[in-house]
Formats: sequence, C-alpha cells, structure tokens
Amino acid sequence: MRVRRSSECMKKDPITLFVALSPQGTAQGELFLDDGHTFNYQTRHEFLLRRFSFSGNTLVSSSADPKSHFETPVWIERVVIIGAGKPAAVVLQTKGSPESHLSFQHDPETSVLIVRKPGVNVASDWSIHLR
Repeated sequence: MRVRRSSECMKKDPITLFVALSPQGTAQGELFLDDGHTFNYQTRHEFLLRRFSFSGNTLVSSSADPKSHFETPVWIERVVIIGAGKPAAVVLQTKGSPESHLSFQHDPETSVLIVRKPGVNVASDWSIHLR
C-alpha cells in the first residue's frame, strides 16, 4: 500500500479493497471517485459511484448511480477479504471476457484472504468468485 501526502498525489494509484465479512458471510460498501478539483460531479454527473457487495462467496462490483460517468485509469490492485475461508480457486468474471483464475494467499489464523492483481478498471462491472 502506498502512503501519500495528499489525495492529489494518489489520484492515479491503484486501489486495494478491504472487505470485512459479517458473521453471515456478507458485506456491502461503496466507492466515490471524481476529479478532485471541479464541481463537475454536481453539474455534469462526472463522478464514479461503485457498489460492492459480497454474498454467497461472490464479490460483485456494479454502478450505484446509472447517471454518473467518469473515465479513470485507476484499477483494482488487491482485494483483502477478512473473515473468508480458504477457497480452492478464485475466479474473475468480466463482461465480454473469459473467466480468469487469480492468485491468492490465505492466512488460516486470521481468516484473511488476499486476492492479488485482479487488474480490472475500478469503473467496470465485474465479479470475483471464491470456489
């Protein structure tokens, strides 16, 4: 993880998602992203609002606001799932692409699963399946 002095210094850095599972094995969260300078998020809907939900051993990324639009080079570098068991495989699905197997590391003492380099753009729809 990169520590930066300001949001300006990190605006193109890749993102690490932390997913803390409930006792029922679910989680939800949102991510907001804009240019950090203008009010275009208000006047032109130039922002990104993503919804992340985890249920049934699947993490899904979808748009939380269909009116929003924002192009960004930012990508997902890592997903840390707290409270997960060790899967046999971790699979990424994106629209229009075949499934791809992702590398992962699991710590049985802390029940933390680290999925490395899904490599998907933060603005895209995708899902990660723990199998």
